[in-house]
Amino acid sequence: MQEANGQKFLILGASSFIGRRLYREMGIESAVGTYCQNPIETARYYDSEKMDVADIIEDDEEYSHAIILLGNTQPDSCFANPVQSHALNVQSIIRLIDSLHSMNIVPVFLSSQFVFDGEKGKYVEEDEVNPILLYGSQKVVVEQYLEDNIDDFLILRLGNVYGDDSSDGTLFTSWMDSLSEGVRYIKCASDQRFSATHVADVVQAILATIENGCTGTFHVAGPVGFSRSDLLMILLAKLNERVLLDVEVEFCSIQDFGLPEVRPRDVTLCPNRLTKETGITLTTPEGFCERIVYEYVSNGKMVGD
Repeated sequence: MQEANGQKFLILGASSFIGRRLYREMGIESAVGTYCQNPIETARYYDSEKMDVADIIEDDEEYSHAIILLGNTQPDSCFANPVQSHALNVQSIIRLIDSLHSMNIVPVFLSSQFVFDGEKGKYVEEDEVNPILLYGSQKVVVEQYLEDNIDDFLILRLGNVYGDDSSDGTLFTSWMDSLSEGVRYIKCASDQRFSATHVADVVQAILATIENGCTGTFHVAGPVGFSRSDLLMILLAKLNERVLLDVEVEFCSIQDFGLPEVRPRDVTLCPNRLTKETGITLTTPEGFCERIVYEYVSNGKMVGD
């Protein structure tokens, strides 16, 4: 990515799952990344709860945008530690936004599908937010602060982000890791729908919205909504084209897993505004499932029964 008028870009949280991919794509010539708990050799240490972002910016540096990837993104962890997660996800981010604003740096805040209650699905940007998860409520507070106090900002609401690198801990690779370890029984929710979104699409959307001078709120989500069980069956179908496994799948409700908060039923997002204003086309997961299966099989991590 080219610098804008000699300015660079800040990636705050370059050690996160999305941050690593974005930092690699932008490169050190165009971006300065930060880390907190997971060091990156070329990045700068930054703790949003204890430091001012101005402390890591050198006098001769200019930045046009700062992509905010900091925070606790695990809903169950946020619920278990409400004071701690509020301090990180809300208070420190608002302080960060104020500092960026004082330096004329446009904040790019990555929000979540969980700002919605899941009652209708296919949400557009203008739909009223109504989170039922604490994590979603924290995102809404920051979104509202941006809308009320900052002139130029970007909010990118993400669907369920997944990757295709072996053992990256995301949706499909987690299933593949279990299967490669001999698991042949999977209990899977069939009543929760969301927009599965590949990390490469998230990176593309960040770059495209910045390059096109976009402001406001955009949904970054795969164009088709799926239930969790739909996605599992897509993966198993691709897997069985290469190896035969005798896998038993028990379909159930997402509420049957004893999670600490009731999960929203349908948080699928409509990405039409993003496509219209940037021209990018987001992908569906079938091709990535095929790639994931190929990697596991070709590397000998998956053999038939």
